[in-house]
Amino acid sequence: MVYRSLYKSDYLTDRERKNIILLDVIRRNGPIAKTDISRITQFNIVTVSNYVEHYIDQKLVVERGLDISSGGRRPELVELNADWGYIVGVEIGPVHILAMLTNLSPTIIHRVKEKRPEGHMEVVIAEAVKLVRRVIQESKIPMEKIKGIGLGVSGVIDKGAGTIRDTDAMRGKTVGSFSTAKSILEKEFRIPVSVGNDASLAALAEKKLSLRIDDENVLYFYSDVGSGIIASNDLFWGSSWSAGEIQLNLDNTDGLTLEPWVSKADFFRSEGLDLGIVKRVKEKLKKEGVKSKILETTGKDLDKITLDMIFDAVKKEDPVATGVVEEASTRLGLKVAYLTNFFNPEVVVLGGGVERGGEMVLSVVRRVVKQLVMEETAGVVKIILSRLGEDAVAYGAVCLVTQELFAEV
Repeated sequence: MVYRSLYKSDYLTDRERKNIILLDVIRRNGPIAKTDISRITQFNIVTVSNYVEHYIDQKLVVERGLDISSGGRRPELVELNADWGYIVGVEIGPVHILAMLTNLSPTIIHRVKEKRPEGHMEVVIAEAVKLVRRVIQESKIPMEKIKGIGLGVSGVIDKGAGTIRDTDAMRGKTVGSFSTAKSILEKEFRIPVSVGNDASLAALAEKKLSLRIDDENVLYFYSDVGSGIIASNDLFWGSSWSAGEIQLNLDNTDGLTLEPWVSKADFFRSEGLDLGIVKRVKEKLKKEGVKSKILETTGKDLDKITLDMIFDAVKKEDPVATGVVEEASTRLGLKVAYLTNFFNPEVVVLGGGVERGGEMVLSVVRRVVKQLVMEETAGVVKIILSRLGEDAVAYGAVCLVTQELFAEV
């Protein structure tokens, strides 16, 4: 099957949009009666019946017995045939490459993860191809049952040029070709490949797999590195697929009359996936006389300090760890507050690794938002931790392909 990418400039047809909505309701709620599908979607029962019968003919939906009747004929129940096909979701992240193979539910059949290799984006993409081959082989799922591959990539996408730019200065801000990655994967495995930004796909996954169907406007924060936007139930890519970047290019201020504090303000920069927490803890522990449970864990070797170590120290009420995490969470809260005021979402999801900080991070961000955001907006928004954790991007890549499959049924 060669299906059309949903993020092309053309619009979905009425049938394609109905397919996505109906099949997603069946996936979420099955086994479910047609009358309930009609009630949830607000499509008339004749339309629902016609579409569902087509799905049954395609073996994408199966009948599962009868529901309890409230009078009259007992309604038939239908559910998604989760094993109709399988999908590979891949994340090329800042730290690791992760690949999962799932059914349509999506339930993970097999999952592999490797450290991101050093070097140019082309080197990283080549490693991702190897990981896709490995996850398929180790899953033992026949190739003919795999319907598509989704790829979530860390970086700024340029739809027109077909490029992905790595924004990490430590890696040299290299530019790679996602269109090349797409063509390599399609040639290697002879199945369609879809590509998107990591934070955008994580937002899609949280929307589809962990939030209520009524949550129509969602912001996903990939730490403070980037964000994903769900607007009126649709993933918002922007005109060149690069929507959601939440930092300014402060390396290019020539000719601008800016105060010195601007270039130093981390509100305008990314502090990294760990919000700068590890660096600041190390700086504090270098000072003479500072005591911390972290030093007991690392044997005073500061290079062994990790973010999870610091979060564990917070749980033990370590003052150094607690102070740094609270400060970093406050800085994140400023970005969350500004964009919450601007976008007015029902839900803000904190992910990208900061969710491992748990209630400490969450409570500080919530407090900052409550204090700084307009009360009408603050009264509506729910701020939560990512429920999908480090699998969010790969799950989002799966959801993207699933959505495209559903549209073309």
